[in-house]
Amino acid sequence: MKEEYIGIDVGGTNVKFGIVNQEGTILKKIKYPTIDLRKTTNFIDSFSDKIGIHLKDNPHIQKVGIAVPGLISKNRRSTVFMANISEFNNVPLLDILEEKHPNISFFLENDANAAAIGELNFAKKDIPEDFLFLTLGTGLGSAAVLDGEIFKGGNGNAMEAGHIITSNGKTAEENMGKKAIVEMALKKIKKGKKTSLNKKNLTTKEIILAAINEDPIALKVFKKVGTILGEAIVSSIRILDIDTVYIGGGVSKVFNILNKSMYKEIHKRLPEYYTKNLTINLASLGNDAGIIGAAALCFNKK
Repeated sequence: MKEEYIGIDVGGTNVKFGIVNQEGTILKKIKYPTIDLRKTTNFIDSFSDKIGIHLKDNPHIQKVGIAVPGLISKNRRSTVFMANISEFNNVPLLDILEEKHPNISFFLENDANAAAIGELNFAKKDIPEDFLFLTLGTGLGSAAVLDGEIFKGGNGNAMEAGHIITSNGKTAEENMGKKAIVEMALKKIKKGKKTSLNKKNLTTKEIILAAINEDPIALKVFKKVGTILGEAIVSSIRILDIDTVYIGGGVSKVFNILNKSMYKEIHKRLPEYYTKNLTINLASLGNDAGIIGAAALCFNKK
């Protein structure tokens, strides 16, 4: 029987579990609302118990990869800071899990790094060994792969591109995360601009759909998002000297809308040395990138 793994993609909205084979195919998956785990008396115990359920149901699995949305220790054994899941702050996670599940090997990584590792292993077309990976979702996640390896930086948490300061003094994430996108749309709606959007309980998904349907306010929002994304790419390319970029996450669905303003910013701020061979493409793993990337952490590891 070919080896299989459990990949766990921890997010602020859902914790997703998947059974993944060596070809990167998800054989089974399930998600749990993160809020349900947070409502329990002990989040980490509840998280470990969920893992135990899946291990019991799949006794042949010996390796589990976990992708988390935040800072982790350099040795990849502890969570350090999770902005949206404070229960994960400063937790010796692998020590806890190994004590509860002593016969299982666990692997931990930042979620954007894990998604980039998944892309490196399972992209649906040829992929170079050097690339920048950006994921547009709740915030702006990022990773860099250099010579086929994740660039971790001095203390293990390099490539937080979402925290690059942009031209208006805010971070890229503050300008183009889900919250910022909704706020931009609401601000324009209040000015009485023509739109199909309803300001009541407005969500990013609704704004994305409206942009696809050419709603004028939604189009203006993602034009601004494209400019901010371009600024973040410019800064990252200047530091890394890299000419391949992959973009994933939910907001990537409107990539063909925001890319015009993105490229305008890039060509305004970068000389030909950087732009002549620059390619920016959508990542190929879609919404499953987190699960597949988490599982890929287990490959060829004892």
